[in-house]
Amino acid sequence: MLCIPDVFPLHKIFHLWDTLLLGNHSFPLCVGVAILQQLRARLLASAFNDCILLFSDLPEVDIERCVRDSTSLFCCTPRSATFRQHACPPRSPQNSVRNVHPCCNTSCTTIPQGRDTVPINELKMEICPRIAAEELLELCEPARSRSEPSQGRRIRGARPRALVLDVRSADDRFSRGHFSGSINIPAGTALTPGGALCPAASNSLAHQRGRVIVLVGNASRTAFAAHLQQLHYPKVCILDGGISKIKEAGLLTVPSPQI
Repeated sequence: MLCIPDVFPLHKIFHLWDTLLLGNHSFPLCVGVAILQQLRARLLASAFNDCILLFSDLPEVDIERCVRDSTSLFCCTPRSATFRQHACPPRSPQNSVRNVHPCCNTSCTTIPQGRDTVPINELKMEICPRIAAEELLELCEPARSRSEPSQGRRIRGARPRALVLDVRSADDRFSRGHFSGSINIPAGTALTPGGALCPAASNSLAHQRGRVIVLVGNASRTAFAAHLQQLHYPKVCILDGGISKIKEAGLLTVPSPQI
């Protein structure tokens, strides 16, 4: 992670500092990503050693754009996706607090949503973030007005901010119980031999690029999520703990038996 005071001159830090203090522990990460986005073309055209030298003598960065892009990233990223085990004290009903980020009127939880502790070796194998079941439920509610985030009214005709993609076999597991409103795209049949989405899967996801796509199901959800990222679906994550998390909460819809 970039050390902001070391790479920016003082007059640029003044533009960034107030915004930086408004976010939680994940906001500096968003600032770093915003800087990388500005330098993307140059970094991709450089060798590793040249990239290291680039950050030791950082080229001109549009600080206003950095503030704007980092705020946008922070506000559209699920809070639990940036969970760090030791970033906040243990959560309890007494210390679970919500603040409103003034730049985008988005309610942000200062105490991270419930997440399982995952071994670091397992996390290194994943390229998609994990999202907590609690936050999945919030994202599946229809969008509310941002003018009053704490008690805003639901926007008429608004769709949920997340799409739940169940990658289990339709015959084996999906029909036995699934998350209400989820789409079933079995991972085993969703991809063509060339690595593209099959027509049925492509049609299901054709108009979903603006939403957070959350994959649930068995262990294959991680590999399938990686494929979606390679196919340029930008907002892809997996449900932390898998289908068992929503099963424990009694949130699975079980279809009526065929008579």
